[in-house]
Amino acid sequence: MQLSSTLRLIGIASVAMIAATAAVAQAPATTAQVTPPQAKAEPLFAIIYRAGPAWKANVPMRDQGLLEHFYYIRDQHRAGRIIVAGPLGAEGGLVLVRAADQAAAEALMKADPAVTAGKFVGTVSPFTARFPGTVG
Repeated sequence: MQLSSTLRLIGIASVAMIAATAAVAQAPATTAQVTPPQAKAEPLFAIIYRAGPAWKANVPMRDQGLLEHFYYIRDQHRAGRIIVAGPLGAEGGLVLVRAADQAAAEALMKADPAVTAGKFVGTVSPFTARFPGTVG
């Protein structure tokens, strides 16, 4: 009785091993694949906006007439130039942009309707992400 049980287990184990070997043979290779080099991404710049000469003191940001600024920032984001943007305190903002160089980032800021209207003034500084994958 023991011999037949042992043979039966060996037979089941053999069938399982054959099935596993066939599954491995059909599975895609998991060897390291070489990723082709990608084009180097444009550098990052931080634009810091603060209240300009046309800013109305003691008036909330939502009542400052910034709709054209909103559309401009939205369109730049959709075009892939802006990574993230939003208010920074009650009278300013922060925009993280990709641009060819400092001059291009400054041109993007200077073309902002809120800057041309004097509601915001801004500064542009180079930005380096220290943790890979944290910015788009």
